[in-house]
Amino acid sequence: MQVWLEYNGDSRQINVTIAPIKMAKPVKPLLSTYCNLSTVLTDMAYVGFSSSTAIDTSKLPKLPFEGQKPRSKILVITLPIATATFVLVMVTLTILFIRRALRYTEVREDWEFEFGPHRFSYKDLFHATEGFKDKSLLGIGGFGRVYKGILPMSKLEIAVKRISHDSNQGMKEFVAEIVSIGRLQHRNLVQLHGYCRRKSELILVYDYMSNGSLDKHLYSQENNSALTWAQRFQIVKGVASGLLYLHEEWDQVILHRDIKPSNVLLDDSMNGRLGDFGLARLYDHGTDPQTTHIIGTLDT
Repeated sequence: MQVWLEYNGDSRQINVTIAPIKMAKPVKPLLSTYCNLSTVLTDMAYVGFSSSTAIDTSKLPKLPFEGQKPRSKILVITLPIATATFVLVMVTLTILFIRRALRYTEVREDWEFEFGPHRFSYKDLFHATEGFKDKSLLGIGGFGRVYKGILPMSKLEIAVKRISHDSNQGMKEFVAEIVSIGRLQHRNLVQLHGYCRRKSELILVYDYMSNGSLDKHLYSQENNSALTWAQRFQIVKGVASGLLYLHEEWDQVILHRDIKPSNVLLDDSMNGRLGDFGLARLYDHGTDPQTTHIIGTLDT
């Protein structure tokens, strides 16, 4: 059977119509009466029918949901955790990026555009020396440490000199060396390839001298490091040739003012090359350089 229960709120009329299954709704209702249901049903209500006296509620259709749906417990737990994790990752990446940028921060001033040879990036020198680790350390001089390095692109072996932070005249020495030997070209002078400045660090890049400094050969206790008289004479001639170039043959007179065995480096052929121009001074030819006090550094 089919049952139609209709209520007209305006006329307050209730109609009940019954018809067999698959039959159209009759025009005339079976029952009809008037009743104001607003006094009976004060809230939203749902009406259902059952053919038995016992109603199986599981067979009835689900009531429509009113209000907000309950949130998933998994979502309630995981969403704040995921959000916090994302924020933490982004903050960490930002800090790492800033630290990485500061790690390779350099300094550049106006005089650098007028003087000096090629400028290296601190990042390249850092990787060339494997982070300036002790295993790359060649020696410690009067003004800083010297490291061996290999440039990543050219595979050129270099010596990287970092002037000490606690050197009061570090910048003055650095500028003197840049201005003086940055433009020099001679077989008996250590070639300066370039330089770099980072914060208070002063860095110079030279040719790498495979046989080290002269003092290690003169004062070494190992027999295989002893120099023959022919080698010694060759080294002395080389240093003298370099000094002649500095004093007479270059555009200006350059006084090295710190010649000692530790500042004479030996190449693959045991030729002497003069290096470390940290105390060098430049004068015009024909002038009389005035020195009012002793210049140089201590050596053995």
